[in-house]
Amino acid sequence: MKTIKSILISLLFVPVLAFAHEPVALPNAGLTPESAFYFVDKIGEALREFFTFNPEGKAHLQIDFAAERIAEIKIILETKGVNAKGLGIAQSRLQANIAKAAGIVEGEKSKGKDVSELAKSISEDFDANKEALKRVFKDEERSLEAKEDELKAKIREARQAGDTAQVEALVKELGEVKAQKELLELKEESQEEALEQEEEKIEREMDKKEDAEKAIKEAEEEKQEVLDEAAEDGVSIPAEAFEKFDRLLAQAQELFAKENYVGAKQLAKQAEDALEKVEEAIEDLDEAKEEQEELKEEQEERAKEGAKKEEQRQKEAEKQQEEAEEQGNEAVGR
Repeated sequence: MKTIKSILISLLFVPVLAFAHEPVALPNAGLTPESAFYFVDKIGEALREFFTFNPEGKAHLQIDFAAERIAEIKIILETKGVNAKGLGIAQSRLQANIAKAAGIVEGEKSKGKDVSELAKSISEDFDANKEALKRVFKDEERSLEAKEDELKAKIREARQAGDTAQVEALVKELGEVKAQKELLELKEESQEEALEQEEEKIEREMDKKEDAEKAIKEAEEEKQEVLDEAAEDGVSIPAEAFEKFDRLLAQAQELFAKENYVGAKQLAKQAEDALEKVEEAIEDLDEAKEEQEELKEEQEERAKEGAKKEEQRQKEAEKQQEEAEEQGNEAVGR
């Protein structure tokens, strides 16, 4: 009980009034939903909310809590994997934190207050959290890909050794890793969509010019991420794949220059949506490349097995010939 009290006191007096807007490292995750004592974390956050009296502080506090949720997601993925029960809890609480922040902004606006600066500040703070969340999922994806490569290498070795039982066990394990990758992708997409809906509520309250400027910047950054990911996977993207994106973004920039900020934002969002098809095409190319490599490996293995069998056949034939010659010589000697 003393331990729990000390944890609550430490959580209560965590500073909540200083808010940095530049990207920062994730906080210490502390207790995660996988822990039986996770309720202590919830109580601590409730106390911090209770003793934060101004709406601005409460809204920023939710973004701080969101960063803690992302840290929890990172720890859970690293230690328990994508199938962990606690992952869903952390993801749900992350969405709830952003929804609360959006609700505070909307609540202040309903009182007749100018919330454009608050909305901008909250949005900027959350941008850093979004990038951190992307990195968390990307790191886990790379970890699973490394496991895939390791298992494929072991499967090749087992096939060369002729260990059928080991090959079957490794192939089953490889299938499980691939299933985890697919589930990870689904969870990431679901989380991203849910957070975007809440973030849109905050962005609606921003200054229209700043909102449009942010949308254009995000579209540009998204394109660069697609290019970086393709380069990392060794996939070449033809320039025409970005034709629709480039056209829409150019139109958005043109409207922005004409101070049509609402139209500029809409076109920038459409440009970002156009990247989804490019990403799908990259995934298809990556899968096709992977299948081609696996087929090539299988063909090489079959060729090696065939060569090995042919070598054994020749040795047996040579042995039989030698035996026949010996028998012939013996017959002549008699």
